[in-house]
Amino acid sequence: MPNFEAIYSKNANNMRKSVIRELLKLTQQPEIISFAGGLPAPETFPVEDLRQAADRVFTKNPTKALQYGTTEGDADLKAELIKFEERQGVRLGPENLLVVSASQQALDMIPKLLLDPGDYVIAGRPTYVGAIQAIQSYQGRILGIPFSPENDGFDLVELDKRFERAKRDGKKVKYIYVIPDFQNPSGICWSLEKRKALLAFAYKHDLLVVEDSPYREVRFLGEHVPSIYQLDQHGENRGCVVNLKTFSKILVPGARVGWVMAHPDFIAKLVIAKQAMDLCTNVFAQMWLTEYLKTGKIHELIGKTCDNYRVKRNHMVEMLEKHMPKRFDLTWTKPEGGLFLWISLPKYIDTDAMIHKAVAEKVAYVVGSAFYFDEPEHNCMRLNFSYASKEQIEEGIKRLAKVVSEEIAAHEAGPRGQTHPEGM
Repeated sequence: MPNFEAIYSKNANNMRKSVIRELLKLTQQPEIISFAGGLPAPETFPVEDLRQAADRVFTKNPTKALQYGTTEGDADLKAELIKFEERQGVRLGPENLLVVSASQQALDMIPKLLLDPGDYVIAGRPTYVGAIQAIQSYQGRILGIPFSPENDGFDLVELDKRFERAKRDGKKVKYIYVIPDFQNPSGICWSLEKRKALLAFAYKHDLLVVEDSPYREVRFLGEHVPSIYQLDQHGENRGCVVNLKTFSKILVPGARVGWVMAHPDFIAKLVIAKQAMDLCTNVFAQMWLTEYLKTGKIHELIGKTCDNYRVKRNHMVEMLEKHMPKRFDLTWTKPEGGLFLWISLPKYIDTDAMIHKAVAEKVAYVVGSAFYFDEPEHNCMRLNFSYASKEQIEEGIKRLAKVVSEEIAAHEAGPRGQTHPEGM
């Protein structure tokens, strides 16, 4: 057998397994209540409508659906996406759009285009593990910025301080990566003021903003806030924001179709990168989704999905309030949308170690350390509320609270059974 380790590239050796994907293997037993995956609720999938849309593709134009397509994306799908975004106040032309194999493909292409080894990306502490993986794969690094105590975006004082220090140290920062709407993993939503401030920061320092928006439409509480892409478009319109979207959270993840909105020059470069990856996004899937979008039913579907997640989110928060120990150092976010909330535990609890105890109690979460590039925090966890039923949420939180309570009790009891040397 070849010595693969000896021939892997530096990029390959920087690739890391997804902690979440590895954890999901551990939680496949049917008796485990899992809050670990970022899975949409299967009951929201419009199975019959999608079946009919697939039938129309094979009735109307089957040979096109089974042939190669353009790298830029199917023209009819792009026309539907332009209408979809127009409802949210976003102006687009076909030249502003690239259809991708879900937004994760775009997250891989962007560091491929922008990063040389050792370059930095500004991102939150914590941030999405898939973005971390992509940046690592191209030998990039992350300049981590903490969120404000108000959970409304970056701590702007720390952003300025850490960026200026990085410049003094000769670090090259290429772009900013943010998830302003119901961030993965924390679930927080950026305020309008923080979005405007980040855009002004990008203008001042001539930085690109990569705005990852998989959950943007999944708002079930609170008021709509313009995207950073919109703020640029309706403001100075410098074209410095790249917005990533996907059907994974608003329709079905199995379609593996998403889209990028950006300045035409950047789209053109992404097209070249994509040509080397897969030539084109699945043509049948593009035509299939086009047929579904033409019905206009996606807007009603998103509304029903939001109703579903509101109930589950509220129930999870209620169960946490009911069952978790009442402590100042045990808190959780209360998201207005998306799929996740974030729990911070007392500093002495290590959720990496605790996961095995949780699985033994037949409940699972994602360890918080997975969402940090370096200097991870170990006293946090991410919970998904979209996938489990209300009954599973109630029982799962009871089990999780039991594990947490036992960890706190063990710490407060201190070491037991120790003998002390004579004379001490």
